[in-house]
Amino acid sequence: MKARIATVLTMVLTALLAIGCSHDAIMPDVEVARVASPDLQADAVLTEANPGATASFIYRIRIVPHGADWRSAPSAAELYGATRNAQAYGVDLHWQDANNVRADYLQGRVMKPASAAVSVAGRAVTLQLRSGVSNPAAPAGGMAPEPKQAR
Repeated sequence: MKARIATVLTMVLTALLAIGCSHDAIMPDVEVARVASPDLQADAVLTEANPGATASFIYRIRIVPHGADWRSAPSAAELYGATRNAQAYGVDLHWQDANNVRADYLQGRVMKPASAAVSVAGRAVTLQLRSGVSNPAAPAGGMAPEPKQAR
């Protein structure tokens, strides 16, 4: 009986430790770019999530009213491991006009295709994903700033 209790306790403690460690390794989305529409009625917001050392960055694009918080908005598209050049991860956002925004990236895997249109600020905004576009000026690494180290 004692051996069975010890085994169950060990399994529970191991599970709790694994949950605690995995929670620390997964970082929440961080806003890395926000581009206002030409009429300042909407923003295209790009967030970056870092799922850990063995996975690539996840980029989510949300279209929100100008200046609004993106956290409650559904993503209009998701890309895994998107790059802007051979050393830089990320996506570049560009408004074509007040109703159309484009997301440029060199390569990556589309996890959630762009929605047909997102309703924001009383109108439909279309998001176009465009692969094969290099941004040679993009700095190496992910788009989110490095966390500051404690001294």
